[in-house]
Amino acid sequence: MNTADFPEFDDSILTLSGTEVVCPVKTTPLHEFKFRDYCQENGVVNYLPLHRTWKVHNLTSNGKNYNYSKEVLRPMFSGYIFVKAQPEELRKLFESKQIVRILPVPDLPAFMEEVKTVRKVELVGFKQELEFNADIAVGDRFQIQSGIWEGVTGWLASRCKKIKWEGQI
Repeated sequence: MNTADFPEFDDSILTLSGTEVVCPVKTTPLHEFKFRDYCQENGVVNYLPLHRTWKVHNLTSNGKNYNYSKEVLRPMFSGYIFVKAQPEELRKLFESKQIVRILPVPDLPAFMEEVKTVRKVELVGFKQELEFNADIAVGDRFQIQSGIWEGVTGWLASRCKKIKWEGQI
């Protein structure tokens, strides 16, 4: 995967000037992308952390069942997006109809560090490829052999075909 496949990121969200604040915004269910587009149309700096996942389509045609899967991007934090704006601009965001509330941030410097960490985790998720050993059964312990997670151990909590594996670390 090349860098063109990575989600958009505006570095200016990490630098504050004047009375600007960065805060999480709770959106209505499944409206994170619409709100992100609304912010971009109105010139509001925003950040929607994403992760890769698979969407499985089940179809029936002529009495036969078919399924196919494709890779999609989903929000890392369902219903939340980070926004950087002046306090007056934050009030105007309620005109979008996709916003539920703006959450206050008591410790802005610490929160900014957390946003940077979220971005790093997001990038690792896009750069790191995993190869699974098919011999691992549910309940078995495993250890990651290479990459950024090398040496991390856990156990396989569930396994659904070849598409979804859930491990506990």
